[in-house]
Amino acid sequence: MVVSTMRYRVASLAQITRYTNSMYAAVYTLVGTYLSGGATAALALRSWGAAAVVGLVVAYGFVINDYVDIQVDGYSKPHRPIPAGKIAREAALWLALALAGAALLLAASLGPALALFALCTTLLATIYSFALKGTVLWGNACMALLIASIPLYGGLAGGGISALVGIVAGLMWLFDFSHEILKTTADWRGDGRAGLRTVATAFGVRGAVRIFQAAGLLFIGVALLPWISGLIGASYLLALLPCAVLPTVAVIVMLARSTDDATITLALKIMRYMWISNLLPILLMS
Repeated sequence: MVVSTMRYRVASLAQITRYTNSMYAAVYTLVGTYLSGGATAALALRSWGAAAVVGLVVAYGFVINDYVDIQVDGYSKPHRPIPAGKIAREAALWLALALAGAALLLAASLGPALALFALCTTLLATIYSFALKGTVLWGNACMALLIASIPLYGGLAGGGISALVGIVAGLMWLFDFSHEILKTTADWRGDGRAGLRTVATAFGVRGAVRIFQAAGLLFIGVALLPWISGLIGASYLLALLPCAVLPTVAVIVMLARSTDDATITLALKIMRYMWISNLLPILLMS
């Protein structure tokens, strides 16, 4: 009985922290250190400490968001730990505070610049959950900024934010901005019942899809610029086409033909997998 209870609690904690997203964020942090200082920097203890900080901040962001979103999740995602009764709302708040505290303490040990950066991203994640999530485009832009800050943090830990790290951050902002807009098309029913104003509740699913398609095309164009300008070689292009360009085009075309729930679910799944496939062209930038 004790073992099964512990497993249940661990599973609930894993669900509310979205630990896989924290792992992805940690990897992208190390990518930032690699692009900034090479393999030596990426293998340094300081870089792994920075990756842990980012993972903790990301976990905090998910937990505090679930704490705030209890009403919305009750409508559209009742399986999540708080509305499902797996974790008490007060316990989730304490967990969020513990994650934020651990992140900031670890960041403080890495130096003032990384500590201040971590504090700013933690505050921004808090502002997003309490004030910006239920806004049209502003919340999407804020979340994209948080995602774009991940390689910047890694670059700072690796010795300095290089031009390549800045390019990657810009591309990640564009990609996640489009991704966040598309997410609103899956959540529009629950968001609408909870009174949130999002891209999908403001413009309808079809309107949100059109905005996503425009943002997706912009992402493709900007992603090609480093190769077009001669800044990065052909190996980047050869990886970019199958890993980022073609999947984005496929999603845009799919949604041009249909915007039903099944198509949107498939489109979001493809976009999630692209967080893995996008690593290859990014690494080939160096």
